[in-house]
Amino acid sequence: MTSDARRRDRRNNDAGFGLVEIVVSMFLLALLAVAFLPLLIESLRVSVTNSKVATANQILSEQLDAIALVARTCAAFDAFDSAPIATITDARGTVYQAARAVTGCPPAAYPAPVTITLTVSIVGDASIGAKATTTAIVERVN
Repeated sequence: MTSDARRRDRRNNDAGFGLVEIVVSMFLLALLAVAFLPLLIESLRVSVTNSKVATANQILSEQLDAIALVARTCAAFDAFDSAPIATITDARGTVYQAARAVTGCPPAAYPAPVTITLTVSIVGDASIGAKATTTAIVERVN
């Protein structure tokens, strides 16, 4: 074989990837992407749910902090219980509603504990929310 024939033969063998190889690799890549799609969708859904729960817990924590500012009287706890709580809307448009319930006031003797139950729920979605129960000491009626 002459050197020109060898060069031509080498060029024909080293032509690179053909159309069939490229189509097969694209098909395998698409198959892999479709296999991971449900995992991606589920992780996004869980992320949104976790974000809503975290926001509800933050609102609940703010309500628990507000208890520390209440005077230790039955009248103050009754006012705290009956005070309206505004709804809170986050940046995603989710609306949160907090609620309070004070039980055990007025007690038979002072000082005495009262139970305060706080709940935060999402308007229109009863499956997500936060709830906490705490005890405070009442020192006198007024």
